[in-house]
Amino acid sequence: MVSAFYLVGSIALDNFTLRHSDIDFIAALSRRVSPQDFEKLRTIHKRIERQYPRWKMEGNYFQATDLGRPDEHVEPFPRYHDRKLNWVDKNVLGLVTWWILQNKGIAVWGAEPQTLTYTVDMDKLLQDQRENLNTYWASFTTHPGRILALLSDWGVQWTLLGVLRQFYTLREKSIVSKTAAGEYALEHVPDRWHPIIREAIDLREAPKKSTYHSRFKRASEAFQFIKYIIQLCNADREQPGCDRL
Repeated sequence: MVSAFYLVGSIALDNFTLRHSDIDFIAALSRRVSPQDFEKLRTIHKRIERQYPRWKMEGNYFQATDLGRPDEHVEPFPRYHDRKLNWVDKNVLGLVTWWILQNKGIAVWGAEPQTLTYTVDMDKLLQDQRENLNTYWASFTTHPGRILALLSDWGVQWTLLGVLRQFYTLREKSIVSKTAAGEYALEHVPDRWHPIIREAIDLREAPKKSTYHSRFKRASEAFQFIKYIIQLCNADREQPGCDRL
């Protein structure tokens, strides 16, 4: 039934970390999933959880013909998320995941992902990234609960490196890992922001003693940096992707 099994996400981008990463997968199926198949998949995932409790898997079981079709109707399919297998009837994967699959994906078995014939619309991907930047990521400067997240180690690395992935994609029309996006920013933004960027990278890669003496000072710096990057990416709307920065 499973004709191909691919790894995407941080593993495919060579940025898997024990503390923060999931094992993201996409399975291509040769036929529709029956209720019996679904129960077998549930049993398999429960067994994996018991044997490998430290690893968290996240993935979707698609028909092979549905790969690369985020905006089209798909038949209900199994999705494994938050350690539960459920039927879903809406493709929750965005163009970023389909781009990663086709360009960086790792085939555990099945055809190499580079041979998949779907096309990712880069203009649409950039449009989605800009919208995401100005909604979800911008909420870390407007929503009280998300602003408070910046007081935590997780919040700093998640938000700063997440925003910088959008920054990289909008400028370079490609996709990299969170850490690579942080390293890219060190070469493309003023030195004034380098300490908070390095802090975010360290928190993701190898936590060490913070260079900030106050979490409030660090959170304030993170808050200002998120606003700076969003403003930077919105600075030139005539040329999508911050091309003239």
